[in-house]
Amino acid sequence: MPLISYARVSADRLNGESIGVTRQHRNNTRNAAALGFAVVLHYEDNNLTAAKEAVPRPAFRRMCEDIIHGHERVTGIPVRGCVSVERERVYRLPRDLVAFQDALVMAGDGVFVAGCAVLDLAEGERPGSELAEVERARTRTARSRADRAEEGRLYAGPRRFGWLGASSEPYRPGNKHRNDEEWPHLLAMVKARAAGQSWRRIAGDLNRQGVATARGGRWSEQGVKGLVANPAWWGGRILNGAVVCEPITGEPVIGQWDHADEVRDGVGYETWDAIMQGVRASRMHRGMDRLEGTPAPEAATPSRSYLFSGVLRCGRLNDLGEVCRSKLCGNRATGRNAKYGDYYRCGDANCKGIGRRVVPVDEFLERLVLDHLDEQFTGGTAEPVAWRGEKKLAELRGTRHEIEASIAAGEASWGDVRDLFLRLGRSIESLEAERREYVEAQTKRNILREWSREKWGRMVVREKRGLIAQVLSSVLVLPVPDGVSDKAPFDPDLLRPTWRREPSSGHRAL
Repeated sequence: MPLISYARVSADRLNGESIGVTRQHRNNTRNAAALGFAVVLHYEDNNLTAAKEAVPRPAFRRMCEDIIHGHERVTGIPVRGCVSVERERVYRLPRDLVAFQDALVMAGDGVFVAGCAVLDLAEGERPGSELAEVERARTRTARSRADRAEEGRLYAGPRRFGWLGASSEPYRPGNKHRNDEEWPHLLAMVKARAAGQSWRRIAGDLNRQGVATARGGRWSEQGVKGLVANPAWWGGRILNGAVVCEPITGEPVIGQWDHADEVRDGVGYETWDAIMQGVRASRMHRGMDRLEGTPAPEAATPSRSYLFSGVLRCGRLNDLGEVCRSKLCGNRATGRNAKYGDYYRCGDANCKGIGRRVVPVDEFLERLVLDHLDEQFTGGTAEPVAWRGEKKLAELRGTRHEIEASIAAGEASWGDVRDLFLRLGRSIESLEAERREYVEAQTKRNILREWSREKWGRMVVREKRGLIAQVLSSVLVLPVPDGVSDKAPFDPDLLRPTWRREPSSGHRAL
């Protein structure tokens, strides 16, 4: 009997090497073989928790869909169930347990192997206990976090820039002792911001000096801002939106790790508080509550959607001597520049940036895209592919109708068929949602197969952007040559498009 090997880890702590899910797949294959089953597909949700409803797990959802249909949707490989190292890898919330149960029951002979045992989820397990355990774990974690914060003790997390990481030989806890090589740069960031320098300039200076982040990468505006705004550098900590303070004196609790000293280093809590005044005035940051008396931020202006945001790439040599290639995003023109209209701009901290007015860029590239579509795709025909679940959906609807008729005729009582009827309803809703997604994806793929320019005028910006992404890989925006004014007429020769060899199908591989 063919099974799906499902693997999941909540946190991939090994730099994205997927060692955890690889080990689970290896054990799943061995356990399935020992019970006479065969692993034919591997699905995994790496670095995803199963204890938070807001976190989607695409592989879990795909697995449930394929079990209901009895085969993988692209290759047609038959599947009859799932094998995992333990139940908690597959589900922890009642919602996921119900969805997984429904898939196994609707499959007819669905099998679930957890570890070395075959489990029957159809009748043997009810939602509730898993949720209670998740809530208890959350409560314990929150209580422990608050206790440790009030005591000023270290708190877990990846290594922060400026401190040494954890070590086993010799033993050393992470983020306790300062890193002598990085510490001067951390203090320099704080002092530069206190002196009024922008986040962008600070990040650019660090990159020009060859200073790497804690993970070995380049600095960005948000990276510098996150580090300087974190009170850990002066010994403080934020919990529930406020700095942790002594309950009696009201003074900030100073943590038990190396931190800056006002006398020795020239910066401390007062410096941080002054820096944060500007942050608080603009928007809440890092969970900080807006203090009483602080002016509320203005209502956010609805974001505009620009046709070629993200497609345009900066072609200027940055401060590191490399072609920047950062994305240009649309910006609203304000103040004295409003008369020139909205503009695309590169915002990379390592680059002086490139800007172009939106109107001439959009007009030129839109003509270019339409000409390309007319030349490459006019005259084609759509290739409709039947949705795989039509027969299954019809069967479930028919079964539900039979149950309704039996209840109306008095042949069956509601108590006897309640669970099955509700399960049928959930499965039908799930299949209907899958069909809607399929139709939308199929429609997107067929736009190119039966292209005509009339379609463009009926599309909204979101649909146009999706079509552009299928045929246009990127557009390199070259800087204005030396001696040419920034106010010179628009020069289309400074835009270098790169076309996709094959249009994107929209299919997402596991």
